[in-house]
Amino acid sequence: MAELDLTSIDLFAGCGGLSLGLHRAGWDGLFAIERDPMAFDTLHSNLVADGAPYLAYQKWPSWVDRSPHDIDAFLSEPSNRQRLLNLRGKITLVAGGPPCQGFSVGGARNGADERNHLVHRLLEFVELVQPKVTLIENVEGITRPFKSRPRDGAQVSVAAEVVEALGQLGYSAAFGIANASHFGVPQIRRRAIIVGVRSELDISPSDFFEHLEKVREQHLMTHGLPVDRPVTAAEAIADLLNQDERIECPDSPKFDSSTYIDAVGPYATEMRRGIPSGAVPDSHRYTKHGERILHLYEQAQETQPRGRLSKEFLLSMGTKKDKKVVVDPDAPVSTITTHPDEFIHYVEPRNVTVREMARLQSFPDDFRFKGRYTINGPRRKFDVARCSQVGNAVPPLFAEAVGRALKALLHA
Repeated sequence: MAELDLTSIDLFAGCGGLSLGLHRAGWDGLFAIERDPMAFDTLHSNLVADGAPYLAYQKWPSWVDRSPHDIDAFLSEPSNRQRLLNLRGKITLVAGGPPCQGFSVGGARNGADERNHLVHRLLEFVELVQPKVTLIENVEGITRPFKSRPRDGAQVSVAAEVVEALGQLGYSAAFGIANASHFGVPQIRRRAIIVGVRSELDISPSDFFEHLEKVREQHLMTHGLPVDRPVTAAEAIADLLNQDERIECPDSPKFDSSTYIDAVGPYATEMRRGIPSGAVPDSHRYTKHGERILHLYEQAQETQPRGRLSKEFLLSMGTKKDKKVVVDPDAPVSTITTHPDEFIHYVEPRNVTVREMARLQSFPDDFRFKGRYTINGPRRKFDVARCSQVGNAVPPLFAEAVGRALKALLHA
């Protein structure tokens, strides 16, 4: 298989974290499917458009509009289905991370969540294209059975169902758990990975996880990152804090931002990619907090240990929020979510910015985010603001290691 064509399709692509990582691992993107206009705008400007900083999709077919696509509508179009059938034998990888809200242990764990069906749309796509390998990345909760709110009475996990379904489609499949912090991401982010390989290739999908561990050290060394410990939060974001200078945020004139100070260490240097001190980081808008929130944050920093704040403390401060974390500068952060107000900066009494979230997710600084910064209320279910784009993404450094492990699995 030395001459294997490393062609990939990314479903539920979001802003492009998985696409970016696969691209940097040597995969050749064909096209990507993403429903949300804001997230697709980010993906398109960074990975698809002429002149994009990471041109991951140079062979985008003319029959797929370079625009947002809902996968339900895309697969319901007969001409699209026929063209997908025509791709059989030409695609090496179909990958994706279907929306995870129904599976997440941090959420309601509702087996009846209407978004859960999207994983089956991915399987339908795989059945049409029949790639050599398929990969699904999702929250760890996808490997756990629904108990309190089962789906159609089912007690098995979605991951187990997907493995069984892939078997019926002609794939050998397996799932496991990986931690993004082992691959240079300054974040304890445990993720489930389901891998399916065409049965005729006679490759054990479980070997993927052995390859993932084998590529780890070389992956870290390639980026100049430590191999014996995780990257810390301070190593990730310290150069984004300029306390001596506040400026008007370029894309939000009513808000403050600040300029870069000197990068210290290989992680920040890698993320900066040559951007000089004194420049203004993209998406680095400081939130305006009211007096009550400022007091809460100041008290948290002065009186509480670093890490997740206790429910007792939060209740004593008059907030109903049950998750807030004071970032520990000397450790990786816990899982970045779509809510920037869950993380309090370790120096200043404020939320982390979108750019700081992106750094903690391992997005390079020349990867620029599009759309509104935040969205509250009912629209959160439908629109994907910058903070949600970052929180939902596969960390690119982790995705790159996954891409390298897939190549090793296929002996490419």
